[in-house]
Amino acid sequence: MKKIFLLSVLFSLAMVSQAQVKFGFVAPDYDNYTNSDPDAAFELVVFVPGNDTLDFEVGASVSDISGSAVNGVHYNFTPIVHKFMPGTNVYDGTSRKKYKINLTPDANFWGTREFKIVLTNFIGVTLTDVIRQQTELRCIIDYDGSSIGLPKLTVEQYTLYPVPATDKLFIDGVESKEYKIYDLSGRVILEGTTIENTIDVSSLSTGVYVIKSITDQGLLTQKFTKQ
Repeated sequence: MKKIFLLSVLFSLAMVSQAQVKFGFVAPDYDNYTNSDPDAAFELVVFVPGNDTLDFEVGASVSDISGSAVNGVHYNFTPIVHKFMPGTNVYDGTSRKKYKINLTPDANFWGTREFKIVLTNFIGVTLTDVIRQQTELRCIIDYDGSSIGLPKLTVEQYTLYPVPATDKLFIDGVESKEYKIYDLSGRVILEGTTIENTIDVSSLSTGVYVIKSITDQGLLTQKFTKQ
């Protein structure tokens, strides 16, 4: 399934109204895509209030900070700068610019890896106007070592219950093979092999977590609450 990864950056600029500039990532946390997708990309988008045209240039450079994936080995991403020129508007498509991320995983690269796209060196806008004060976005790569990507499951494909959980989590609809449970800061709190689609969460403290499980149909990612 063709998956285009949109890391859209939203800019709002007013001319006559002097409205405050607001820009930032549309996605609030992270997203993932498979290594087999040749069209994996993020998109810079400018929205102008009232569909007016810009009267000055605006842009931001976007650079990479490697996580467990290594730039130039598992993927190739060249830091770029894009300026939206005067006259940019929503009608002629000049308000959009798409940048591909070229994936080049090697034979030793397997599992879930991540990197970050970071907004830096703003032009015509200021850091104080960033939406949610979010200047970076986590990108997840799923790779199984044989050039077959792991698709991200939708909530219609499986059932995770009970929510909230107490001692155990159950997964229906897919066959779960292994799992990792993260706290909201991204730290791995619990991991292991799923036994008969059942995960023991009794050792977790009360709170909100994210479970990621490799299944026979793709990658399951979902938040859940532990009571």
